[in-house]
Amino acid sequence: MSEPGVVEPLSESARLAWDAAPRLCDRGDPAGTCLWYHRVWQYLRLLGIITSIRTNTDFLVRTFRDCARSGGYRRVLVSATADYSMLAHLNHAFTQERGPLHATVIDRCETSLFLNRWYADRYGVALSTSRTDVLDYATEEPFDLVCTHNFLARFDPESRRRLVSHWHSLLRPGGIVITTQRIRPNSQAQLAFYREDEARELAQRVAAAARTHPLVSVDPEELGRAVYEYARRKGGYVIRTGRELTDLFVEQDFDLRLADEGEGLAERARDRPSSTAGKDTYRLRVVARKR
Repeated sequence: MSEPGVVEPLSESARLAWDAAPRLCDRGDPAGTCLWYHRVWQYLRLLGIITSIRTNTDFLVRTFRDCARSGGYRRVLVSATADYSMLAHLNHAFTQERGPLHATVIDRCETSLFLNRWYADRYGVALSTSRTDVLDYATEEPFDLVCTHNFLARFDPESRRRLVSHWHSLLRPGGIVITTQRIRPNSQAQLAFYREDEARELAQRVAAAARTHPLVSVDPEELGRAVYEYARRKGGYVIRTGRELTDLFVEQDFDLRLADEGEGLAERARDRPSSTAGKDTYRLRVVARKR
């Protein structure tokens, strides 16, 4: 089992996101609406359809606790997030070590920022938020730590290089990036998408689970329809090898402290991706230090 104690009140926040997303997601983002994503994401997690960040809870909490224990990592940037889960992991780790924490969460969507503020207010986390594209974000005081989860596949290779370079510019010397990313070694495609039959199957599975779950307060059939739309829209760039990422960090003047492909097997065994990633995929875990 993963480390206990990371508090995520999904039974409350899933309905909160469902209700808030229709008014918060559509705010002129040139990339288009993300309502289809943020409205259902926490229900997918609440129902156990996906493990999402919980696949890597042990790794994240252990690494964050090391940072908190060693000192010098008070200023933390969460570089885009679907919800408050990364903040919850940070809060748990730094609280366990009694280390000071001031987190900044950035995202293009107000729904994500709203959920993070809700969580921070509820649990007393010092938090700043900024609605921005990560590549446009700037700060006067550099960060000690940048963290994100399964984010790099949202960028094509050239944009991914710009992202890692930008993280480097946001960090102080000796600051670190902590991240994970799904690797798909056997995929022949450039982009990962659901097929029509896979989207229908996921929607049916979610609706069936929602009918019997005591904490789901939305109509199961409506949730199923929303999940179908999620599946038909969701996609990302395929990353086939860990070297595609580790070489990128080295090229951008980072020293790799961890880039494991052979460890983390217990975490991988708990992985339940909502997509068709399959058991031949895994999450690469990276800790990279700015030189």
